Amino acid sequence: MKNLIIAVFTIFSAGEVLAQEVEESKTSLKLSGYADVYYANFSNDMEPNEFQPYTTVAPRDARFGLNIAQTSLAYTSEKVRGNISLHWGDIPQATWSSEFTNIQEANIGIRLKGDWWLDAGFFTTHIGTESFLPKNNFLSSTAIATYNEPFYQAGAKLSYSGSEKWYGELWVVNGYNYFLDVNDAKSVGILLSYNFNDNTSLTYTNLFGKELPSGSGDDAFRTYHNLYLNAHFADKWFLQVGGDIGTQSHSGLSTPEETAIMYNALATLRYQVNDKLSFTGRGELFNDENGFISGLLPSSNDRPQGLEMWGITMGSEFRPIAHAYIRGETRFLHLNEDISFFEGDLDPNKRWEVLFTMGYQFDKLFER
Repeated sequence: MKNLIIAVFTIFSAGEVLAQEVEESKTSLKLSGYADVYYANFSNDMEPNEFQPYTTVAPRDARFGLNIAQTSLAYTSEKVRGNISLHWGDIPQATWSSEFTNIQEANIGIRLKGDWWLDAGFFTTHIGTESFLPKNNFLSSTAIATYNEPFYQAGAKLSYSGSEKWYGELWVVNGYNYFLDVNDAKSVGILLSYNFNDNTSLTYTNLFGKELPSGSGDDAFRTYHNLYLNAHFADKWFLQVGGDIGTQSHSGLSTPEETAIMYNALATLRYQVNDKLSFTGRGELFNDENGFISGLLPSSNDRPQGLEMWGITMGSEFRPIAHAYIRGETRFLHLNEDISFFEGDLDPNKRWEVLFTMGYQFDKLFER
């Protein structure tokens, strides 16, 4: 491993020496690793090892499983930076591009001037209140909103980080949750974040573009907006509130020429008992009656319809050390009364789930 680190340093540093005069500047290489394992149980009856719908974390019923095993390298110098992350497990299998299943990120950035950077390559999405990785969230399970948001994207971003209060990104990408483009159009979006103080921040993201494959709804133009607030109170309470609004032209279910509208919202509240133990609750709702984001589901009236639901999640977390956690969660989902989707002892529009996860991450920084 030490020889690998030295080799990566040599490759990046050699490129910079050839491109400019040698000057004193600090370079760093961060090696990161992360693993999360689980056991889950669902009220919805499915075939053994089949993935549960609308679930990316702990998706297999009555099984021990691997959510993710991930390794990353991040190189940073005065004028160049690069990042590559590889991952394996049920989360990549449930969410990621079939063409690049194991590549989470692979991108290179160049400092243009001062605090302006231009990065290009493969990225995780800039949209969303929650992360798709359990380690970055208060709960391991993710909201239905997160399931229907993009997970990854390919393109370029221009970012600015020179303000203590503001941070911004301008994106041009192949499309909504695409590494490989499905049409000749590109999508554009922004991320704009404002820090009120050390404890409170507000972030807005969006994406605009034609997202359907060529030849299937070429006139359908999608807009997607996401807004979320993160706040920390009195060293004990943590609050996350967010929501999305999306539209797509020529996508009405009953009237195809109309513009379809969807929305969702979630609120997550954590109480930190001490530095090891915490309790978290989340409420969520999702409405995409035209199904242009969620897809169409079977209903009792024999007319397919988009997803409409609400849900509640309760969970606890214990951290034996700062970079490791053990979590237990229970969740209830209630879909629209007309939707017949789940099987088992409950009504076909309801699902209970219980999951336990254990995770560990590490970061090792090398500097020269």
